[in-house]
Parts: sequence; structure tokens; C-alpha cells
Amino acid sequence: MAVYNTSRFVDGLLKSHENSPPSFTVKLYREHWTLNNGSKFLYNNQIASLLDDIRTRRIPVDFLELFDQAKLPFYEGCLIVELLDYRPSKSSEPELEQPEKTRLVLTPNDESLWTDICLMSQKSNKPWSDAHALELEARLLLTTAPPLCLDPDVHLTRIVNATQRATTPPAPPSLKRKASAMNQEADEIEKARRLKITQFM
Repeated sequence: MAVYNTSRFVDGLLKSHENSPPSFTVKLYREHWTLNNGSKFLYNNQIASLLDDIRTRRIPVDFLELFDQAKLPFYEGCLIVELLDYRPSKSSEPELEQPEKTRLVLTPNDESLWTDICLMSQKSNKPWSDAHALELEARLLLTTAPPLCLDPDVHLTRIVNATQRATTPPAPPSLKRKASAMNQEADEIEKARRLKITQFM
């Protein structure tokens, strides 16, 4: 059952690497954000898709090649991201002097696994054939995937599903700042629409 307990894995990883440097740091300000003390990015910039990946706690596939070139540290196949949030809770307040500090774990998925294999193929002296790449993917999945149950039990399935629901961390709200008051108005209209739908259910 341990392989289905996401929170236990994440907590254990953060605890065992609490003194290790993060893979990268993101600083969030009211009007912009920065990556590892680099350039400033607006929240509506294309690169802000990285914030969506951080919010959903998955390794950003589009940035894997850059991370590889920058030799970012991976911890047990995952990235540890440090978020420093300087944004105030109310728009009328000034930015925080001491940021809210959070550490998150970004986990791999099937897409990031395949991207890793493609990057390894590019680095090798002789590019791999499709059959070789697929064989490596199969071996990696056999090694890392939870055990396959060929004798399913309804009660055990319910227990596993309940465990996964209870231990998977909820996705936090978007890290991106609302672009304008128009977006806020659209959000309120959408909330009212959802509320109306739930009344009929």
C-alpha cells in the first residue's frame, strides 16, 4: 500500500533532503516572478506555463532539456522546488519583506519519462532505434511502477482508491496573478453559474 500513499512519499523525500539545495527557486511578486534570481517574467508570459506545472506538482516536460543542460539536481527522480511568495494577501497591502517559504516536490509522469529517454538517445554516440528506446521504457516502467494486480478484488480496489484520494495533495490555487478586473468578473460569473448548476443536482 505504501506505493499508493503519495503524501508519505513526498513528506519522506522532503525530510530526507531538507538540508539539500532545491532544484530551483521561484520568487513570486505582485507584478512578476523570477526563476533562480534570473530575469523577471510577467505572469502572462509563455514561460509562466512552468508555474502551472509547479501548481500541479509534475515535472515540466517542456523545460527538461534546459534543466538537463543546467545540471539541476534531481532527488530520487523528482525535482524539489522552493517557492518564495512575496505577494500580500490583499492587493492594497505592500509586498511582504519576509516571503512565505514553501517546498514542493515535482514528480515524473509517462511523458517526462519518454522525454528523458529521448534526451539520453540524443546524448549517446549512436542514436537509439525505436525498439531500443521502447525496451528501455518498458524496463523502467517495470522497475518503478506499482505492482500489477492480476487477481482484482473489489474491496482492495476501494481501499486503494480511498488511500489515493486521501493522500494525494490537493492542487493549490493558481500561482499566476489575475490579469485584470475583467478576469475577476468572469470568475465570479463562472462561480455563480456553477452554484446554479449544483442547486439542480
